[in-house]
Amino acid sequence: KKPEENQRAKTMTWLGWCDEYLQSAIEKGDCKKMVQHKGVVRQRIAAYLTRANRTDILLKEVERDLVSGLFRYMREYRNPRQIKTDGGKLADFTLVLFEETVKAIFNKAVREGLIPFNSIQDLAKEERFHVPDKHREYLTADELKRFLAVETRTQAERTVQKAFGFSCMTGLRLGDMQRLRWSDIKAPGEVLMVSIVQQKTGRPVTVPLNELAISLLPPRPENGEDTIIFPLVKKPDNVAKYVRRIKEKAGIEKDFTYHSSRHSAATLAITAGAELYSVSKILGHGSIVSTQVYASVNMEKKAEAVNLANGIFG
Repeated sequence: KKPEENQRAKTMTWLGWCDEYLQSAIEKGDCKKMVQHKGVVRQRIAAYLTRANRTDILLKEVERDLVSGLFRYMREYRNPRQIKTDGGKLADFTLVLFEETVKAIFNKAVREGLIPFNSIQDLAKEERFHVPDKHREYLTADELKRFLAVETRTQAERTVQKAFGFSCMTGLRLGDMQRLRWSDIKAPGEVLMVSIVQQKTGRPVTVPLNELAISLLPPRPENGEDTIIFPLVKKPDNVAKYVRRIKEKAGIEKDFTYHSSRHSAATLAITAGAELYSVSKILGHGSIVSTQVYASVNMEKKAEAVNLANGIFG
């Protein structure tokens, strides 16, 4: 759009644009959690601008220094409801998600011709937020075989074992596994697949089932489309307790949780040669950026394998 065509740019404030962005998210059908998150981002921006006495600043006047100040404000922000946890300091992932949302707010403004470019691009690397290179625990194929081979003592333990293995093959989160019904298992062609709308993100995801995943399914009941496939215990802490018990019996020393099944699904697929884009779709990631962490894990394994040859030629 030409500048003269876009009259809104002359009067649009930063907070006014945040309100429009939030409204468009609601109209677009974003899930409740995402709308809530975007609302919190708007609140934080408003609190920062109030403190800086700049609540009426026009969107087109927002420059790098103001955005840099916002990010500093967020680093110093303490959540009063979580003061017992790390003094209320916001988690790295929370800060990265905050930056991603602010970036999306500016990007939408650029697309609509309200501003010429995104001010975040001007920030130095150290001014932006980064997730520390945290080790994401996952199981190798051999460890997963050992985990699934353990003789379980109770039906509840057996259900957790099978569900964990199924998640390692499909990348489904615990919350989605607790709700998984037979009606979610479909066979539109010759391939059996699981097709759900993710509880956490509201995004649909469809994953073909391999032989191992199919073997972990209990017998399908007649006329039982609405029954839960894996009747898991409700509390995540209890699920974690069973996972720990099974992995100890399997002699696996890694410290992992049920969520590690999702990391395992990604790492096993990439190690087997799957493309990053395909893995991103299986996990239901909104952006391939979220999936790239698994590629680096795989690169570590490749480096280990290559370095094994070092001693041969010494």
